[in-house]
Amino acid sequence: MPERLRGGRPWGPIRADSAEARQLAEFLREQVDFSGRTLAQLAEQIHVSKSQISVGLAGKVPEPAFVTALIHATIPEPRLRKQRLDRARELLEAAAHPSPANPGPPAASEVELAGLRAQQVETYDRLTHSLEAQNRLHEAAGNSAKLVMVLLSMINRLERRITDLTGERDQLRAAHVDPDALHHTQQQLARAHEQEQRAQWELSRAQEKQRQAEALAATVQAQITQLTDELDRLRTTTGADATENTPAPATTPASTTTDPVGDDFDQALTRITAVNDHGDQLLHGISADLHQEPGEDHDAEFWWVVQNNPPDNPLASPDTTDNLRAKQEAAEAAGTAGDYRRAVKLYTDLVTAYTHRNGPEHPDTLITRNNLAHWQGEAGDPAGARDALTGLLPAMARVLGPEHPHTLTTGHYLARWRGEAGDPAGAHAALTGLLPDMVRVLGPEHPDTLTARNNLADWHGRTGDPAGAYTAFTRFLPDMVRVLGPEHPDTLTTRNNLAHWQGEAGDPAGAHAALTRLLPDMVRVLGPEHPDTLTTRNNLAHWKKQARGASRVRPRAPLPHAAGIPPMPVSAPLTQGAPLQAPED
Repeated sequence: MPERLRGGRPWGPIRADSAEARQLAEFLREQVDFSGRTLAQLAEQIHVSKSQISVGLAGKVPEPAFVTALIHATIPEPRLRKQRLDRARELLEAAAHPSPANPGPPAASEVELAGLRAQQVETYDRLTHSLEAQNRLHEAAGNSAKLVMVLLSMINRLERRITDLTGERDQLRAAHVDPDALHHTQQQLARAHEQEQRAQWELSRAQEKQRQAEALAATVQAQITQLTDELDRLRTTTGADATENTPAPATTPASTTTDPVGDDFDQALTRITAVNDHGDQLLHGISADLHQEPGEDHDAEFWWVVQNNPPDNPLASPDTTDNLRAKQEAAEAAGTAGDYRRAVKLYTDLVTAYTHRNGPEHPDTLITRNNLAHWQGEAGDPAGARDALTGLLPAMARVLGPEHPHTLTTGHYLARWRGEAGDPAGAHAALTGLLPDMVRVLGPEHPDTLTARNNLADWHGRTGDPAGAYTAFTRFLPDMVRVLGPEHPDTLTTRNNLAHWQGEAGDPAGAHAALTRLLPDMVRVLGPEHPDTLTTRNNLAHWKKQARGASRVRPRAPLPHAAGIPPMPVSAPLTQGAPLQAPED
């Protein structure tokens, strides 16, 4: 029964003078079937007429040049082409010098023979895809290996840069002569820290991609061996010589501002991330095919690969949305309860989880970094919080926009921790520039805007102008009463701060009187043991003695209203007291 030429008419019968000539004709027809080309396409490609091709494939022993041209036209993959060409030359030699005829084994039925040949074509197809997959995996492993070397060098350079910038920052702090230069150096240092973290993350990705690619390549090599054995079996069953060479494994192909140094690192990291992302996509596609059942989609490129490989991308975070929500709630609960160190640890883990899951500049990752910096400052490291937010703010502005509410709040946090780290003038200047944007974007009566006004007045006093702070709080308090109510905790905080600066401005008796009126409200609203109530009680004792001419009791600092701003909820509108929200998938 003649076979059908793929996409054309059926093949005619083979009229060969020997078994070797028949075997050669069958082999050459298989290559044509495998390629999917018509005789007309082949004729145009090898510059031989269709009739001559038909004769060469009908059993007559062809010329060596014809065989070579046909194999080159039908087998595009170089390694497989060489193997098929070697096999064709062996068959051509045998056909040119046939052995004496002798009775062979009983021939299989035509139906059986057609089925076996169909299996051969399919097995050839699967073997070609195996070799292509192996090439791609070796390429991915090579790219990842190169990235590992580049990233190790980059991390070493970044560590030296961090050391140099830290020394420069410390010198500028000690000199107290150039605050602009100090601020610029701090920004560069924070950026270098962020880049070093990104480089470490990309290094772990590159190392994992290399491991995955090598593991998958080993699996595909096992499949190549299995398919080669299957081809040998099919050739033996159909009467073909089983001496064809096993396809060789594919070989690894040869495969690299104002802060210009930081810009160079950013550009390099962007390119590295793209290469790692490409490796992720490649391995994800091959791994998905590894786990697809053969019957699901026979057009899929790699459905046939042995399905015993572990899931792709084991470095990917196992955290689900529910897990992350629970971790966020636990982190926020720890911070609210005063366990700041635990909040810092939990938020550090969350930053890692979001970076693994979404990338270093996903909004959820940036917001979680903001919250980590907040609790880092509360835990007693205002300089660390300031440096972290200095590096974070440009990324927030770039990703979310300079006037996004979250970006404004990050600027607000940065101003606070800049002041707490010993730069009250810088905090006052930063809030002075930020407040108009908050009023325009959020509105003059938004809780965050009111918080910024409170803190601006407070930093005004801490820069050495207590009278100016007292005046600012006097103007601010009526707005708090109108918007939040007279007994809201934030209104009580503002009253405490007003009394503090009234006393510092030279009116201890007025401060004592104001705190005498405030304390019962603090006790009733917050409770007698609340930290703010205890601070008010302490300040009341101080100003009472100041009014009498004594000064043995030191006043506590004014209550920092900024501490009452909740950390940003992830993927939810920023509102005063909003619960921590999980990201939406």
